[in-house]
Amino acid sequence: MAAGTAKPKANSASKPAPKSASKPAPAPARAPKVAFPKKAQAPTDAEFAARLPAPVGKKFETLRAFLKKHEAAEDLYYYGPRTGWAYRYMKGTQSICSIVILGGRLVGIVALDAAAQARITWGELSDVAKRARKVAHGTPALLWVDVPLDGTGAADFKALLKAKLA
Repeated sequence: MAAGTAKPKANSASKPAPKSASKPAPAPARAPKVAFPKKAQAPTDAEFAARLPAPVGKKFETLRAFLKKHEAAEDLYYYGPRTGWAYRYMKGTQSICSIVILGGRLVGIVALDAAAQARITWGELSDVAKRARKVAHGTPALLWVDVPLDGTGAADFKALLKAKLA
């Protein structure tokens, strides 16, 4: 450099931002596909059961036996492309519940009227049922409860069904 000429200062605004030492946040996990989305392709009992881990499959069979004991008619019902096929249980013209695979998990769905809700001692049920009640939808007159059937959920779901069938 020649005497009297100063080296130009680098503009801090033109420098690239320092790279963060932390890793970028992982992409959110994709929700599993709908188990049986096509109306023309109803699953067989074996295909439905094959999607379940063994412990959940045993709980599913126990619930099916409980519902049949209470003379509930079982059929596969198509709820649409977002839900797919599910087992629906009816007693006469009254819908009792549905059991469906949602997001890769087996879930029991039951609609409870005010009388059935009054027969349930929610405090005695597990945290699974309490969480399901918090996120339930509907109205106080008819509350729709979605209970995951893995873990203690199957026993909770059975308690809800007993209240509905009483």
